[in-house]
Amino acid sequence: MWSRPEVLMNFLLLLLLQEEAAPVKTPNAMATHNWFVILAVGAFLFWSISYSLHLQREALKRKKGREDLLHRKEVLLERIADLEGQKESGKISEKKYKDELKELRFQLSKVVDQLGKRASPAKQN
Repeated sequence: MWSRPEVLMNFLLLLLLQEEAAPVKTPNAMATHNWFVILAVGAFLFWSISYSLHLQREALKRKKGREDLLHRKEVLLERIADLEGQKESGKISEKKYKDELKELRFQLSKVVDQLGKRASPAKQN
């Protein structure tokens, strides 16, 4: 009777079914890994946001600096035109005209040079 494999298998199954099957509880080996991944991704997102804000702040500063230089250039050109008008009307002497014109042209060349330096990196990119 016990020699037949079917009977033996049925008997073993009957014994297994009588015991309550309890799930095996094992610690989650990935728990630490999950927290590490969450922290790493959070740190990367924080860095990328701060870097983006920094780039925008720098672009705004460059734009404002360029606008200031363009304004200074216009003011200097107006002063040169005004000086020319004063010379033609005879309100200032020739020597004073030459001295002021020399100074205004020097300041204008510095402003134009700074504008050129700001424009050249933009052309390269």
